[in-house]
Amino acid sequence: AVAAVPARAASGRTTAVALALALPLVAIALYWHLGNRDGLDPTLAVAAADPHAASSMDMEQAVQKLAERMQAEPDNVEGWALLGRSYAQMQRFEQARDAYAKAVQRNGDDPQLLADYADALAMTQGRKLDGEPEKLVLRALQIDPDHVKALALAGTAAMARRDYAGAVRYWERARALVPPDNPLAQGLSSGIAEARAAG
Repeated sequence: AVAAVPARAASGRTTAVALALALPLVAIALYWHLGNRDGLDPTLAVAAADPHAASSMDMEQAVQKLAERMQAEPDNVEGWALLGRSYAQMQRFEQARDAYAKAVQRNGDDPQLLADYADALAMTQGRKLDGEPEKLVLRALQIDPDHVKALALAGTAAMARRDYAGAVRYWERARALVPPDNPLAQGLSSGIAEARAAG
């Protein structure tokens, strides 16, 4: 969420960080209230959010309520995805992995779910993408060759196995898809430069 917000000034960064922390809470609150996909719409969440008030809410309690709800609604893909994102935000990666696994079991054709699942799974493997995480990333790219997160992860996996040309290829494609002033674009440019130097 932070990477999606251009950094323009110190005050802007503070607001962006507050919003990034508040967004999972607001999404959970809207989902809990509406009980359907509308509650997961980031536009609705941002519109409804007061970042400073929301950041003071009890994240743990909100996530616990969502987890309890998912036990009663095990086929709810959007709910599992939201639970996975919330756990990842809290750096509880094993629980995030398990929630994403349930979402992917029910909808294995969503590239965002696949990329998020791969990311959480890699975090539980010592931040390593080799093996199943990379397979999930490549599956996401088969479905959507322009999925930015999947491209970024694929580049990271290539870099880890010293496929520097592959890393550059994935990261250049990802960089072309994001605005130049986006912090993600700056990070990708740094990675591309590093991969070229290494190669």
